[in-house]
Amino acid sequence: MTQPEQMKRGTVVEGRGAQVRVRWEDNDGAVSGWLDVLAGSTNGARFYSRPRPGTMVACAMDRRRQSGVVLGAIYTDRAQAPADSDTTLHIEMADGSVAVYDAGVFTFTHAGGAVFRIEGTDVSITGNLNLSGNLTVDGSTSLQATTINGIVQTGS
Repeated sequence: MTQPEQMKRGTVVEGRGAQVRVRWEDNDGAVSGWLDVLAGSTNGARFYSRPRPGTMVACAMDRRRQSGVVLGAIYTDRAQAPADSDTTLHIEMADGSVAVYDAGVFTFTHAGGAVFRIEGTDVSITGNLNLSGNLTVDGSTSLQATTINGIVQTGS
């Protein structure tokens, strides 16, 4: 007979692959065995982000806490949600890079300072752009403060 599942909260203390160990906040600091971390998909289009040590997580566990799964991380006063909108997808990387999609606008800001933004049919890049290959332009161009093959373009 299987035991009913229980919701437990704890803090990640260690990780490997797609598993973590969790210190339970309500059990004198006992640490779990290796628990699988749930993912939206593991085949085809995939997303991977294992909770780091120090992250508060919610887990579904059997009554003995011998078997279970990490359901996800929990925002806290110390680790607050990065956005306050139900239309925003916000991803922060450990190096400080940030990807945000909100209301049809996608912005990727690299930790080094470069910014890539798509809004409607407009694409803008702030930073240096190196292109390897051919460039075909079907439409008008405007070159301002630009040098091509040593020739300064004045723009119009």
